[in-house]
Amino acid sequence: MAAFRFRTVTAFGFMLAAQGQVAIVQAADLRLLPPTSAPVAIGEGWYLRVDATVSDYARPRDATSAPSDGSPLVPLTRLNLDTAPGYGGGVGYRITDWLRVDATIDQRTPSRYSAYSSGSGFVTGYNIESGQLDILTGLVNVYADLGTWWGLTPYIGGGIGIADKHFAKAYTQTTCILEFCDNNPGTGLRDVVRRPSRSVMSMAWSLTGGVAYEIGGGLSLDTSYRYVDLGRAKTGRDTFGFDSRLKDLASHEVRVGLRYSFASGLGRLPGLTSVTSSQNPYE
Repeated sequence: MAAFRFRTVTAFGFMLAAQGQVAIVQAADLRLLPPTSAPVAIGEGWYLRVDATVSDYARPRDATSAPSDGSPLVPLTRLNLDTAPGYGGGVGYRITDWLRVDATIDQRTPSRYSAYSSGSGFVTGYNIESGQLDILTGLVNVYADLGTWWGLTPYIGGGIGIADKHFAKAYTQTTCILEFCDNNPGTGLRDVVRRPSRSVMSMAWSLTGGVAYEIGGGLSLDTSYRYVDLGRAKTGRDTFGFDSRLKDLASHEVRVGLRYSFASGLGRLPGLTSVTSSQNPYE
């Protein structure tokens, strides 16, 4: 009887030991399983932007070539481009917490161009040149965010791209103060000489600085100053073989716009609830 009990206890002990070994092996197998990958967030770095702009053009310089007949070139004076409003938009991507890039397109409404010239020093007469210049730019920009204080994030940046400058409704007109100022009798206005429209595309670059304010729900109010170098522009030649040519076109711009980041949803706006929320309403 004692031998039977000893064998029973011994067998039971072996069973427990075997189960323990199986559990250890299973635990070891579980530890060898590869870690579960965290789901990849798609689109969180992207953002959209829309902007309203005001472009105050710097005074351009005369780039008119000398007449083909060898006559002296009369330089232009009082060159001016009127201030023009505009609008634009783009798409961007935040690379890090402080570095982001975007591509923008901005259209400026037509700006009136005017300039004067006089071979007699405005004694016997003078010429006026006029027209409309509208400018479209496409830039790739890089920005560095400098930190955030009280919801305000100042930044600096720069961009490079192209500028398409369309010169339209251009003309020149002579005004004679004294008779025969243009070898014709009489004084006053002469006939308008129209110049064909023409577009010129060239490289453009910009420098900018601004500040963004986070409204919430992925929306930020963005205000900035931007300097844009726009290159050259010119009209077509008139019936006398003359044209209008400008160089060193540049714009000082004030921009106000909105940015929407896909990293945040409208559910963060006050009074709105995200449609993807899994919160238990009974908790």
